[in-house]
Amino acid sequence: MKSHTLLIMSFLLVPAAAYSQCDPPSPAQTAAYERVVKELQNQFRNHPPSGDWQVFDERHSLGKLELSDEYGKIFRVCGDRYDLTFQRGNAARRQRARADSAKAIGDTITTQQHSLVLSTDSVYKEADPGRTGRLAESAVDINVEMNAGNYRVEEPISNRFAASHKTIKVNGAPLALQITLKPDQSGIAARPETVVLLGNWKNNLRTSAKGDKLYHYSYTKGGNLIENLVVTIKAPFDVAEEIVRKVDWQAISNTLTK
Repeated sequence: MKSHTLLIMSFLLVPAAAYSQCDPPSPAQTAAYERVVKELQNQFRNHPPSGDWQVFDERHSLGKLELSDEYGKIFRVCGDRYDLTFQRGNAARRQRARADSAKAIGDTITTQQHSLVLSTDSVYKEADPGRTGRLAESAVDINVEMNAGNYRVEEPISNRFAASHKTIKVNGAPLALQITLKPDQSGIAARPETVVLLGNWKNNLRTSAKGDKLYHYSYTKGGNLIENLVVTIKAPFDVAEEIVRKVDWQAISNTLTK
């Protein structure tokens, strides 16, 4: 019976392993990724919000790019896409000090909570509501997904529900949104999201059979290079609006495969 159970488990694990494989990119895919990321760095690192903001963390796959085979020939980064975090000067110094202190004494739990490779949202969810509000005012996360097949405004299976959402006009972008999410099950409110979609996106919001409210993307060049970006700015709307005004979205769009 034991060997029979192990045999069944081995068959179940094989497909999962196959779908999780990461493959090396072609030279053209590496060039496409580097072209996009370097322009993202140029735009976002050079256009922080006004005031005492500084780059706290940046994550990308320059020099270490691998692609997921889960979506066939569609270009999907296996690992870091492009993420940038700004924090106000005092908050950044405090968080770095906590992480350095935890590392020095071997406190793996605190180190994980304040790791520079985690989205600051992971910290917000573990915080009390008062601390959540203070952290939300002192950090900005910019997350960029490449070659998304859909953008989901709501996704019930992930407990993602929007209290409100609306389209906004952004020069150089075919579609942009302001989204206020409902609080999670613990009552902690998510930060507002300003989302800028670049590429051949259409204003085609629909509801799927699973209840997802989403925008669907149709690839016109096969998807084996980078055709679209979904840029999510997690910050108060006034801070996000300033970033949106400063960024040259057309310059970023020009790096995509047309």
